[in-house]
Amino acid sequence: MKRGLLVVLFMSAWSLSVFSKNTTPPNVEFKNLSAEALSKGSKLHFDDLKGKVVLMDFWASWCEPCKEALPHYNKLYKKYKDQGLIVIGINEDDDTKERDDFLKAHPVEFPMFYDKSKQMAKDFKVQALPSLFVFDKKLKPVALYRGFSDDKPQALEKQIQELLKDEQN
Repeated sequence: MKRGLLVVLFMSAWSLSVFSKNTTPPNVEFKNLSAEALSKGSKLHFDDLKGKVVLMDFWASWCEPCKEALPHYNKLYKKYKDQGLIVIGINEDDDTKERDDFLKAHPVEFPMFYDKSKQMAKDFKVQALPSLFVFDKKLKPVALYRGFSDDKPQALEKQIQELLKDEQN
């Protein structure tokens, strides 16, 4: 009985810390992608991103919240790409067949990369999946969303709108 209560308390505390809505991101520097491109047009260079608002999503096909989040990010990408939004998916799967099957069943329009060595996840200090980093037009990290919840798409869209409007950014 005591052990079960401890597990529940630990899991509750863990979920509150890991699945936060919006936290200050670690001080990461955006570099050229060192991951393998999974889709045509996925070759991005640092200069391609300057002046754009960038969302970088670390995800895996086995992660249920990731499966919920990807369609929302795809909608945001389609809605705001012509205004300067770039969404980049960074896949962390070990099972590439499972990943490929998932992407075939749930295609996305934004560039997708595979972090085979997990170096990007280390560089960005990813602690949980999904982890979504938001960068302003100067490619400065402004937000980190961990996990996924129903209120996240609205808050994220509002933040994107503000960043896209911000001329000083």
